[in-house]
Amino acid sequence: MQNQSSQIFRLGTLLLDGALLLTLFVVIGLWRFDDLRISNPEYYNYYLQLLVLTLVSWYGAGRWAGMFSYTSGLEQRNVLANVVRGALGQMAILAIIVVGLKGYYYSRLFLATYFSLFYASVIIYRLIFVQFLRNQMAKGKWQRNFIIAGTHATTEALVNLVAVRPELGWRYAGTVDSNKLDGENVRNVQDIICGYSPSSHEYAAVQQYAMEHGMRFRFLPEMGANYAGELFLESLEGIPLFSERKEPLSNWTNKGIKRIFDIIFSVLFIATVLSWALPLFALALVLTGAGNPFFMQSREGLEGKKFTVLKLRTLSANGTSNALQSWMRKVGVDELPQLINVLLGQMSLVGPRPHTPGDGILYAKKIGGYKVRHWAKPGLTGLAQTRGLRGGDSAANEQLLEARIRADIYYVEHWSLMLDLRILIETIVRTVFAPSTLHQN
Repeated sequence: MQNQSSQIFRLGTLLLDGALLLTLFVVIGLWRFDDLRISNPEYYNYYLQLLVLTLVSWYGAGRWAGMFSYTSGLEQRNVLANVVRGALGQMAILAIIVVGLKGYYYSRLFLATYFSLFYASVIIYRLIFVQFLRNQMAKGKWQRNFIIAGTHATTEALVNLVAVRPELGWRYAGTVDSNKLDGENVRNVQDIICGYSPSSHEYAAVQQYAMEHGMRFRFLPEMGANYAGELFLESLEGIPLFSERKEPLSNWTNKGIKRIFDIIFSVLFIATVLSWALPLFALALVLTGAGNPFFMQSREGLEGKKFTVLKLRTLSANGTSNALQSWMRKVGVDELPQLINVLLGQMSLVGPRPHTPGDGILYAKKIGGYKVRHWAKPGLTGLAQTRGLRGGDSAANEQLLEARIRADIYYVEHWSLMLDLRILIETIVRTVFAPSTLHQN
């Protein structure tokens, strides 16, 4: 739901972005080249073309990334994510165009300085802008007034919410009954929220009343007083279907992006690390009396389907480990061969860690929603591991297990390429400086 603040945000960001694009281009151009119109008129035309391309690509990528939209409850982290997504989109567009035009005439120093300053400025002023809007609405400005027709537990929850969260920009103006609508004073009320069933005559009466008085009509279904989830609307030939969870990786584009990411980085890791580390550790295990350095194990993958992972042996037949095996397990070196599983498409670099079928059955009985983690490919590392929610003791500690599964489900519902990059970088940092926090089962 949006109000006047959304219009202020949209207009403000559109104008300020344009002003920044033009101002920085001129200032940095003068700093780098003095006056190109005099010193090199041909290059001046090239840079004018670049300015036009930059403006068009920024507004196009920004619209795609949602950078110019403001919704109730918008927070700084969402703004930051939208800007990063838009910047990556713009860079992709410009890279294709500039390479296609063979734009060798563009100064690298100019491009690096211009875009670095522009993106930094956009992020900083947007964060300040959003906080300003939230503060103003918290003081009662730009509020959208609404009344409720028909009450139930969820409408009461809505009333309580806007009372304690005025920064959302909504002000409760009272509750009415469907048979008393004609006598209501609706001045300065923009919305009527209906709690009646769509199949009832009360619903039709409220809908008609809203239309006659030029009010926005909204329907709020009964979801219970303590409902804290989200519903996402889909439409099947006009029939509304609500789902409880986001699933970014159900989108084929996102799947393709993640797969390309996996292939590029798994090939890189295999070439630079696994190619020498695997034979080295295998030989060390043989020399220290571990026997066959490799073993294979069945794990649950995407949609719960079983597949076989390859690991370095860190436990003997009687469940003991020598010093080398204990160190390898602590650091996570025993998982390195699973890069091959990633390259084969059975796993991803980042995702919920795969469990054995036996553990999967046990955990599913203990934790509701456990199998949501099967909506994504299992990963070499995951969000749970970077939070220190590691394996081993989690089977015995139900609170630890629940926190671990909750982190996996959060990842499935909030996947993004930036989240994958962050988890991958954090895993590498933890492996170097705090390897015990990444112990996996």
